[in-house]
Amino acid sequence: MGQALRRTRTVLRHLIPIGIGAICCFALYDQLQHIDFAQLWTAVLAVHPLHWVMALCATMVSFWAIARYDVIAHRHFRTGTPVHRATITGATAIAIGQTTGAGAVVGTFIRWRMQSGQSLVTSAKITAFVTISFLACWAAITSAAVLIVPNSGVHLAIPCSVLAISTGVLALAFLKPVLNRAGRTFELPTLPAIAALAGFCLLDVVAACVAFWALLPAGLDLTIAQLLPVYLIALGAAILSGTPGGVGPFELTVLALLPHLPETELMAAILAFRIVYYAIPAILGGIALLRPMARKGDDWALSVDGCIDSALSQMTARAELGVVRQNGGAILHCTAGACGVVRTGQTLTALFDPVMGQTSDLVSSLKRIAKEQNRIVCKYKITKRHAVHARRAGWSVVHISDEALISTETHVTSKLAGSNFRQLRRKLRQAEKSGVKITHATDHLPLGAMAEVSKLWENSHGGARGLSMGQFEETYVARQAVFLAYDNDRLIGFITLHKTSHEWCLDLMRARPDAQDGTMHMLVQQAIETAHKNLVPCVSLAATPAGALGWHCGFEKWLRSKFFAKAGGPGLRQFKASFHPRWQPLYLAAPGRAQLLLAALDLIRSVRRAKPLRPAFALASSQVTTLPS
Repeated sequence: MGQALRRTRTVLRHLIPIGIGAICCFALYDQLQHIDFAQLWTAVLAVHPLHWVMALCATMVSFWAIARYDVIAHRHFRTGTPVHRATITGATAIAIGQTTGAGAVVGTFIRWRMQSGQSLVTSAKITAFVTISFLACWAAITSAAVLIVPNSGVHLAIPCSVLAISTGVLALAFLKPVLNRAGRTFELPTLPAIAALAGFCLLDVVAACVAFWALLPAGLDLTIAQLLPVYLIALGAAILSGTPGGVGPFELTVLALLPHLPETELMAAILAFRIVYYAIPAILGGIALLRPMARKGDDWALSVDGCIDSALSQMTARAELGVVRQNGGAILHCTAGACGVVRTGQTLTALFDPVMGQTSDLVSSLKRIAKEQNRIVCKYKITKRHAVHARRAGWSVVHISDEALISTETHVTSKLAGSNFRQLRRKLRQAEKSGVKITHATDHLPLGAMAEVSKLWENSHGGARGLSMGQFEETYVARQAVFLAYDNDRLIGFITLHKTSHEWCLDLMRARPDAQDGTMHMLVQQAIETAHKNLVPCVSLAATPAGALGWHCGFEKWLRSKFFAKAGGPGLRQFKASFHPRWQPLYLAAPGRAQLLLAALDLIRSVRRAKPLRPAFALASSQVTTLPS
């Protein structure tokens, strides 16, 4: 029964457009019976040659714009297809598909035929992406045009509803860039991709409308602004009908929306438009289809996880870079150097300072990779020296946090004397009086007890954080320095630190809600002393959010104060300040202010909405590389 129902739905899905087209063609034939077709063809031939040239040029612009949808789709699915190949394939698929009808099916097979080595499934995904995204952009643009142009004859509730839904889709694409439904994952287009799609759609429909307008007989008094909403609605009727070339629905819609114009002249313009916009592109597309393009090899290659360990062995590498073992990040190697990168919903983020090379040398590589994924590029938690280089390159830079750095030699030799360590001494005494004992776990970890403590901490703190902050996971913490706090034989807290030969960096801090006061201070103090014994010169207590300063403007000062309080900044800064660290400012940088704002919002979302744990991957290539899916 279920199989029969599915077959019935499939048959109806193909028969309904054919039926609609047949009905529209019958209605059109009935309406145009009085037209003299000899006079119609004479009107077509009467179009001035310059108008034909204008229409052909506008058609070229339109097809270039809509073909860019394939470029964005290939970047979305990270196929590695070059821009020119994706553009030619997209233009061919659309030129033939819009003429033959059943554009989704035809377009899929054309893309499969022309992209040698590309699977049919991938071709279907590209076609679905192009079709759905174009229809969504068309709906939004048509609604805006109907609202802007008066006397369109469409009830205002319809375009207002469409624009409201479009706004909701934009919010969803930012807040929930990856959807999980029925065990399947769907990655939504990034906001930069959506902006590009909307721009290309607008260019496409305006250029097509110009081509149509250029072919109108000289006697018709109709401006492009008046014709645009009519063309948009007629285009939608043609696409949704699924008929070859949209024949029937397109003509009926144009005639219905322009009843005050003579039918013969309108039909002459439509016939000329079909020659320029349908027949000629279909012929050229058929020629291009005869020979599929050769496929070049991918320009990226995966390496083993050891690439991360190799990067961390560099004296310039931040120990905190070890978080890429968990957050789905990578170590990007290119001719200009190496750095840690991670993909978020809207950005390709370079984590921390480069492992090798200068930030300025890696800019072109990072920009290209981000562009190939429809993302913006940004640099997160870079130090002042690299922030200066970014600002000189024209990037927008903002101070986002301060890292607490401890010189183990200075800290240990001070013996915590003086007023700078007064709070730390008091906290350590409280923990000692409570009987808290600290051990450095070097062999077997009490993973079950640690998981319990971590779960209790997450429940009381609103969950774990992500991106540059680690999450508890057995294989992840097994590669870190781990310190455990016990009350008798009961585990009450623990900390983990990323470790390299030149630096340790505080990562996880977990404690039971009823842990004794001073437990965390004692854990960190023991970690600093152990690092000193192991000849590690520096321990980073990680970063705290930057608060508002006197020179900030009123709104920025208010915004920073709110974020500082919401992110737990006062408590974190007080805790870390008790160790009398050296505060190192860290910065966020992006190519422009708008991109900086989008990157900041996306990174905040990524930190607060930790993704499920993912293993890291690493890239190695002698050329500029792109991140695989």
